[in-house]
Amino acid sequence: MENDFFDTIKEETTVYGKVVGKVGKLHLINVVSRVLGLFLLIFTLVLCALALFTFGAVAAIDALAQYMPVWAASLIIGSTYIILIAVVIIGRKQLFIHPFIRLMSKQLIDSQEHLEIETLKAEHEMELQTVRLETRVENATRELDIYVSLVGRIWSWLTGKMTKS
Repeated sequence: MENDFFDTIKEETTVYGKVVGKVGKLHLINVVSRVLGLFLLIFTLVLCALALFTFGAVAAIDALAQYMPVWAASLIIGSTYIILIAVVIIGRKQLFIHPFIRLMSKQLIDSQEHLEIETLKAEHEMELQTVRLETRVENATRELDIYVSLVGRIWSWLTGKMTKS
């Protein structure tokens, strides 16, 4: 009887641990996929912008080279890039940090339905396992109290009989 009880508690604790692990894994997948997806999107957009600026710079140098030496045209375009870098450094919060925060908060509100449903299922299963485990422990405690009370009454009855004799 006791081995069955302990085996049942052990089994339910194991199931509970697995369910908690699944909930944690789904939450981690949700957060990591959103962050990585946004990072890759921003990284791709930055690379495309750099390629566009590079092609534009080469075309501008070629156009300016018709009217001045190539080194002077390169200096003008290089100076333009230095000014652009300074503007980006000065406005880095408004250009990069605040839009990223806006994108992240929007992504957290508009979640993927399937992942959210699976997370809810796993959380529900975790709650069920918690209730089952608590119920088993309460029942075991109640049975133990009954047995202790019964043994105590039998003991008092026996000691009462022995003192009377």
